[in-house]
Amino acid sequence: MKIAISVTKAGTDATLEMRFGRCPYFAVYDSDSKTYEWFENSGIKAASGAGTGAAQALLDRNIEVVISGQYGPKAAQVLGAGNIKMLLGPPELPVAEVIAKWQANELKEYAIQRF
Repeated sequence: MKIAISVTKAGTDATLEMRFGRCPYFAVYDSDSKTYEWFENSGIKAASGAGTGAAQALLDRNIEVVISGQYGPKAAQVLGAGNIKMLLGPPELPVAEVIAKWQANELKEYAIQRF
């Protein structure tokens, strides 16, 4: 399973970035091989649509779960339509600890608010 985490930078010393669409990087953890890869979020520089661009990048990489601090409504809609599970993580947590919390089922699932 591939898990994407919005992070502050590339590398194992990265921490969770609270903004999904405007995070500088994504860490992708492969739970089968127990390896990481990082990629720059190209949507960060977009004047608008950063969240939907980031969501599409995760869809293109066959991500099954994403962990971030918050999600915009349009990004959440795209992720939800792609059946990507959205989880909420605490701020500034190191990426390895985020994965440990995911493995322990300690992260809350994001719910799209409908009024």
